[in-house]
Amino acid sequence: MKILILTSYTGGQKCQPHNRITPEDLKPRAHYRQRVKELTDYSKYAGEMFTGPLHRELRAGLRQIRRHEQYGQTTIDQYFPSSYYRVDLGEDLVHENDKIVPFDIKPLSGTGKYREETAHFDRVQALIKRYDLVFSLLEKYHFLPLQRLFRSQCEATLVLLVAPSWNIQSPESLSSTHIVHVGADLVGRLDRASRHNLRGAVFRKLCEAACKEGFHVFEQVKQDPQQLLEIVLK
Repeated sequence: MKILILTSYTGGQKCQPHNRITPEDLKPRAHYRQRVKELTDYSKYAGEMFTGPLHRELRAGLRQIRRHEQYGQTTIDQYFPSSYYRVDLGEDLVHENDKIVPFDIKPLSGTGKYREETAHFDRVQALIKRYDLVFSLLEKYHFLPLQRLFRSQCEATLVLLVAPSWNIQSPESLSSTHIVHVGADLVGRLDRASRHNLRGAVFRKLCEAACKEGFHVFEQVKQDPQQLLEIVLK
């Protein structure tokens, strides 16, 4: 089975030089490319750049899975729904093993998304087609621009971890898209879970369950995504 994890860029970064990329650096394109080149010495693999609590939990889960003897027949990739900040200045969506440079860009006030950062849903859709099971751990500012994608039928099973406060519902006619609400009620029930890392903590616990019980756990989730919380709360 091939599994995809979609995650957001977050603010906490391992490298924070004074001249990180800012919103003013994004245009014109030639200026943006020059700024990326200037920051190459501060680059990190995208999977290791971010230091936020959700990201730390996610990476802890991935490390466990990848050390397991069953890893190989089942594989997991982490991607970000953006091509921005790549050292190679390529147009592909950022994989965890792509190097990116540090940036200082916050979501646009009142819009809930980063400036031009979220890739068009066609590009994310093309990525999803390569996988059997897809988990979205995206923040709201990345999730909302991709709602059209999540509301269309696809061959992969999409498991969208969202906060109940987002008021997101999947169309009942879709068999491929499944909403799993991850709310504050899990704090205190899930070890190491806090209001700041819930989606990451759920995924980390799923990885722990797979390492303990066998990778068939992922197939269970694929067949019935609503079992996810039951599995991680055992």
